[in-house]
Amino acid sequence: MELTTAMLADAAQQVPGGKLYILGGQWDRLTVPNFPAQHPTMAIVLVLRVEYSEALDRHRLEVELTLDGEPKDSKATGGFITGHAPGQVRGTPSFVPITLTFNNLVFDGPGRYEWVIRVDGEERGRVPIEVVQGTVAAMPMPPGMPMPPQAPSAA
Repeated sequence: MELTTAMLADAAQQVPGGKLYILGGQWDRLTVPNFPAQHPTMAIVLVLRVEYSEALDRHRLEVELTLDGEPKDSKATGGFITGHAPGQVRGTPSFVPITLTFNNLVFDGPGRYEWVIRVDGEERGRVPIEVVQGTVAAMPMPPGMPMPPQAPSAA
């Protein structure tokens, strides 16, 4: 088994057919005004390559937030069995998309946090997130992107 994709996103959803819908994906830095800081929502997006011979076995997934190698209080665990898709050629792997959403995460202080991904107790990868104190500058809109609607002002 191999972790082929791992990223942070603002939101993500896995839908039937194996498709992933990712909003605001592939970032690794969070700037907050002060500590402790609470982040409203964050998604972990994973894609696992499961070999044909592993597909019918039960597997255990664990995703845990750490700071300097020490576990924090944010963790998700669960089991999965991939199975074989109808018509799947014998010996071909399956790609399993997984999204995990964490709401109201609290970061006590600055540092390089990491989401550690384990399958069946074996580490498969890490997703870093650098949390720093500062102010967030306004991001320019990409060319051709419409401006968001403005709320009406009170007269």
